[in-house]
Amino acid sequence: MNVKSTHHQDSKLLIICLLISSAIFLNYFFWAINALSFLKYVNFSILIFLISYFLVSREFKKYNFIKLFFLSLLILCLGSALTDWDARSVWLFHAKRIYIDNDLYGGFDNYMPELMNAYPLIAPSLSATLAKLIGHWNEIFPKSTNILLVLPAVLIQCFFLKDSKFKLMWLMFILLFSGRILINGRTDGLVAIYFVSCCLVIFKLFIGKNLNFLSIKNKKINRSIILVLGILFGIILTLLKNEGFVIMFIIFISTIFFKLLTKRNFSFEDLFFWIFIFLPIIIWKFMATTGGVYPRIIGFGIEAVYSESLTQRIIIRLTDLDNYKLILDYLILNEKFIISLIIFGFAFLKNFKKNEMIFKFVIFNSIIYYFLLYFIYLSTPHDISWHLNSSAHRVLISIVLLLTYFSILSFQGKKN
Repeated sequence: MNVKSTHHQDSKLLIICLLISSAIFLNYFFWAINALSFLKYVNFSILIFLISYFLVSREFKKYNFIKLFFLSLLILCLGSALTDWDARSVWLFHAKRIYIDNDLYGGFDNYMPELMNAYPLIAPSLSATLAKLIGHWNEIFPKSTNILLVLPAVLIQCFFLKDSKFKLMWLMFILLFSGRILINGRTDGLVAIYFVSCCLVIFKLFIGKNLNFLSIKNKKINRSIILVLGILFGIILTLLKNEGFVIMFIIFISTIFFKLLTKRNFSFEDLFFWIFIFLPIIIWKFMATTGGVYPRIIGFGIEAVYSESLTQRIIIRLTDLDNYKLILDYLILNEKFIISLIIFGFAFLKNFKKNEMIFKFVIFNSIIYYFLLYFIYLSTPHDISWHLNSSAHRVLISIVLLLTYFSILSFQGKKN
């Protein structure tokens, strides 16, 4: 395959990735503004057409392994029962409410507040649209829309991995580290995948060596596409889960820090980029809080059960030595986390000089998020042992995939 043909396929991949991401966002937008059902159905049909086109088109034959990866996840998702409590009682419950009530904001009545009514609902809204289009509800097929959400994020990751063996290696690690999390109806795997994609796109656009491998002819067009993709990925990440909003804010802070560090100028492009990313989640949070719906992770709504204040909980747990053992077991001695650290350490030793800035960027984001986990678990209004046991292995996947992907990326020939 000649260079011209390769650049053409890459440009086509960017376009199809942009269109799929746009359709995902528009599905949420149409629910948010209570648009006609006809618009939601047409948009969802376009989304299915775009994905089908990618799967069957010979123009993307060099990405056949991604097609196989996507179809395998989809089949596994459709062939597995919904058993996880969070998936069934939080995410699919909200999707079912949207489906039955025909309203994105039904949860603002705060019915059963322990089911996290303050969570943003981009993933459940996609499940609800599929159920509406089919005409009935069950506990299996609606969660398959999570796999549709995975595709554009994985496509952009593989777009930046130019060597086929690196792409295959990355897909293997996704399955190894987070395969079940992607198909069980929860959103933690989606948050991890989009964390990687947002860090990648934002670094390439604003901090790194930019997009110097793109063809000169289409460089400005492709950069514009990647810029819009960065906005869409950021919006999707913030609307997946509260953790997604926090992660996006961490990336925002680190981007400012590294732009100052590298003495890069700030422009209106930066301003509009971040405004567009954070505007939808700010609107959601404003509507939730004005309706009296708050995130329960920090104790809102359950003061009757847990009487200590946030500060008191942290102090009490910091003075209990057993909590340090729990944190050691769940946040440090996690086997996937250890494996990713070993991979990252090897890549760091081999490629730091060639990729100094990207290593610093990844380490910065990882450390902030990692220590934020300590704050969350030390301040949780729930029993710390129960909370760590039920969620630590899921939230650590974000750091695991981030370290692993950028380790693989660092082995490419050109500086990143």
